[in-house]
Amino acid sequence: MIRERVVHDDPQPVTISRWVGIIFLLLLVAGVIYMFYNLPQCIDGCGPYHNTTSVADLDSDGDLDVVLNNLRHETDTTIWAGAGSWINQGGGKFTPRSVDLGGPSTAAGDLDGDEDADLVQMTYTASLHLNQGGDQGGVPGDFIHWRLIAPPDNPHNWSSEGSVVLGDLNNDGRLDAMLSYCCSNLMDREEDYLPFIPWVWLNTISSRHLVTLGDLPMRPTLGDLDGDGDLDVYAATLPPRGSDYDSADRVLLNDGSGDFVDSGQRLMNARMAGTAGSGAVALGNLDSDGDLDALVATSSGAAIWINQGGAQGGQAGVFADSGLRLGRGHIEDVYLADLDADGDADAVVGGKAQASVWLDAVTAAGKAHASIWLNEGQAGFRDSGQRLRYTERHGLAVGDFNGDGYLDILAVGADYHLWLNRGNGILQEGN
Repeated sequence: MIRERVVHDDPQPVTISRWVGIIFLLLLVAGVIYMFYNLPQCIDGCGPYHNTTSVADLDSDGDLDVVLNNLRHETDTTIWAGAGSWINQGGGKFTPRSVDLGGPSTAAGDLDGDEDADLVQMTYTASLHLNQGGDQGGVPGDFIHWRLIAPPDNPHNWSSEGSVVLGDLNNDGRLDAMLSYCCSNLMDREEDYLPFIPWVWLNTISSRHLVTLGDLPMRPTLGDLDGDGDLDVYAATLPPRGSDYDSADRVLLNDGSGDFVDSGQRLMNARMAGTAGSGAVALGNLDSDGDLDALVATSSGAAIWINQGGAQGGQAGVFADSGLRLGRGHIEDVYLADLDADGDADAVVGGKAQASVWLDAVTAAGKAHASIWLNEGQAGFRDSGQRLRYTERHGLAVGDFNGDGYLDILAVGADYHLWLNRGNGILQEGN
């Protein structure tokens, strides 16, 4: 009898192969899920942000709207910037509206004298966009490009950092603009020299008039610092990383016609050279002596500089470091506003409190907070204990957004958070 020998396959290799296949499939599914949820977020905005706002009644309905500028540094050579608007529907209820603007900075104000807010916008060049309300006869809050206001010798000096501020610089009753490009690694280098070109655009009736301010990487803030009735500049100096620029802040004095002279002061603040968030400045009368003092965002808290005019008995427009610091760490934004309605300026200090760390990726979903400091007179601030939390994708704004006569605080980004002032400086979130 011939017996057949039956050979049974060893089940172990089959089991191992099966588990390898299952694990591979799970890893593939997990990768797809990760890409689905996280890749759009990175495309939309992984990287450090510095978002700024400009507050104005854009649609001429009697309440305050907000222009938001988004600035994101994905890498040293990849920068994303653009502007949008949040329109107040009344009572502090906001809806987003695109204004189709790029660039790192936009400021709102009535440039053509028709009593609605126009926009000065900075991108590859600087340009004026007119609101189609008022004398334009169109829809309030719609904007069209009108003309360029860049220096003719360098109209395309694009920057990853910069600012636009508006004010009547030559005392003719019309808003002018001061613009400053700053800290771009994308600009052409000439022997390791970055050509920063801040300038003044004087809004004359017949033609544009441009006044360049030399080579100064700065973020300007306007105010009458020396008490002579015209707008001067506190220039938060922003030297690029690795440069030999003087990092001290400066005071530029206006001669009344829109021409500015360096006062020679060098106000040294702790800062991180070339960073996106340094250099915000707020001006206000902090010590109740009638002149403007400065609250300056630095990399180690908000510094208070006291104007030596007025009751200080010194020269107006000359600043001395008080040694006081509000908050700790890197500060992004500072505001001075009378939040508790007692007649003096309180401080809103905004900075990054924490950030989530993604391995092998850039920083994302950063957390930030703003703190409220109440002024008890003579620049004596006390911490109110309030912390307003938002993300680093938001920009802060201060204004009376619900029309009750008290100053509120707004954080706008992909969404918004509004903290309403009860009238005593205590803020409560409510949309």
